[in-house]
Amino acid sequence: MAGLSGGDCVKQDYVTGQIRALADAVRREGAGGVGTHSFQLAEHLAAEGGIHRGDIMAATATLLAMTAWCDGEAEAARRFAELAGEHDVESRELVTHLLRLEAGADRGWLPQEQVAALLEYARRERRGDLVSRVRAIAGTRRGRHRRED
Repeated sequence: MAGLSGGDCVKQDYVTGQIRALADAVRREGAGGVGTHSFQLAEHLAAEGGIHRGDIMAATATLLAMTAWCDGEAEAARRFAELAGEHDVESRELVTHLLRLEAGADRGWLPQEQVAALLEYARRERRGDLVSRVRAIAGTRRGRHRRED
């Protein structure tokens, strides 16, 4: 963490802890719940962590929907998906790209169309962190298990 003052390191550790708490809350509440604790933590991250409110709320609702769906709670998944859809287009676009990026990381490769879309988005939004992640994942496409779709 070169270049960060002691206060910045403490704040980053605090925000990291809050993100972990949010992830735990999503895992617990996705199965048919209403997401009260998850949304409270997301609001707190927006206020204290400097994260855009729409981005964190859209991501939280989307992750709650996915968790509910995986837990077999279709009605809860639908409700959370509707909540995610209520946020601004830019926040929904970010969440879509982040989910694609994470899915690509899990698979170890990204379809070329997604690589192009993610890189275009990252450049447009000046997100060098996303460019680096996309290139790292796209660069792993070697060997006989390579897919072009």
